[in-house]
Amino acid sequence: MPEVAEVAHVCALLKRNVLGFRIKKVNLSLDPLLFPVLKESKDPNAELEKMKANLVDLRIDSVGRHGKYFWLRLNKEASAQSSVLLMHFGMTGMIKIRNVKSHLVFMENGGDKKILKELEEPKQEDDIKVELETEWPPKFSKFEIDLVKDDFKLELSFVDPRRLGRVRLISDENAATDKGLLRLPPLSALGPDYSKPEIVKEDANFVFGDPDPSDHGRPRLNLHEFNNLILSKKKPIKSLLLDQAYFAGVGNWVGDEVLFHAKLHPNEIISSKVERKSGEVDPVIERLYQSLIYVCEEAVKCEGDSKRFPSNWLMLHRWGKARKKQGKAKTKEGYVLDHITVGGRTSCFAPEIQRLLKKQFKVEDDVKSSTSPRKRNSIDEEEEKPVNRGGKKSKV
Repeated sequence: MPEVAEVAHVCALLKRNVLGFRIKKVNLSLDPLLFPVLKESKDPNAELEKMKANLVDLRIDSVGRHGKYFWLRLNKEASAQSSVLLMHFGMTGMIKIRNVKSHLVFMENGGDKKILKELEEPKQEDDIKVELETEWPPKFSKFEIDLVKDDFKLELSFVDPRRLGRVRLISDENAATDKGLLRLPPLSALGPDYSKPEIVKEDANFVFGDPDPSDHGRPRLNLHEFNNLILSKKKPIKSLLLDQAYFAGVGNWVGDEVLFHAKLHPNEIISSKVERKSGEVDPVIERLYQSLIYVCEEAVKCEGDSKRFPSNWLMLHRWGKARKKQGKAKTKEGYVLDHITVGGRTSCFAPEIQRLLKKQFKVEDDVKSSTSPRKRNSIDEEEEKPVNRGGKKSKV
């Protein structure tokens, strides 16, 4: 699934190529899953035609992102009112610009092996060939947009093999700014995006990296706020990290990477092991906080290009669960990897350095908090089976 880093790359790709272009032609499919407005409409065909008409002649003025959502801000010549084309990739969605190369490689089905081979045997510049895309629209295309700027033309497509992506055209006056857009659904349900730095450095000559570092009025929590959040939740930390209401943009591989660097077991319920102390933050939670920021910022800075990730990362080595003949995968540093299911999602971790924590509560505190032997036994049973304590999945 495209996560915060892959979404940032797509935004960067759009920022490098389509700003200032005008929409000349739109081809939209009658797909109520892709376009939720069609599902709500009494006349989906008329609604689709209205959307087409509203998109034609709009100019792409900016690109924005938050978590797994991204958008194009569109304006009509000589008009102060803007519209927003808001998109979410779902599990397998992606943007393609004809004859514009993307470095993204999806790791499933052998993509990780391809990248590892290229890192071991890097190609010479003369060996790299850019092939023009003769097939257009591409396979699994859900909608296409023809763009023009002066005499230059571009073709853009939203592809999605599994039809889980979502696209909305928003013309609400409250969405006139990106900060206002984040106050509207579905973005209003999202938590902070931890790839967004506290201090934004505007880059007037953007080339590569983070195309939209602004938090748009939804900053990440500070360390003490983060500490209070973690200690208030009684669910496995991997499940909590995947909850978009708290950690927008963190998906399966980013969550695993964060926990790997934080040296935390995916099934760990931190609030059941770490004691809350007034005004203090436990080193375990501080390490998790710093790891979350580090992984999200670094992954976005690399635009999700796994060949640019630090060599000690888990990412390139976490995909081999089904390859039983090859044995268990190892990181470059030699840590053997294993897989478990947490909250219905497969998690990869290194058992050698990601062990379950020992409980820090004092014995006398346990006695005081226990009102009966039956209650004490119940708590012990829950601690022995943390996997059964996972919360519900976020619907965002």
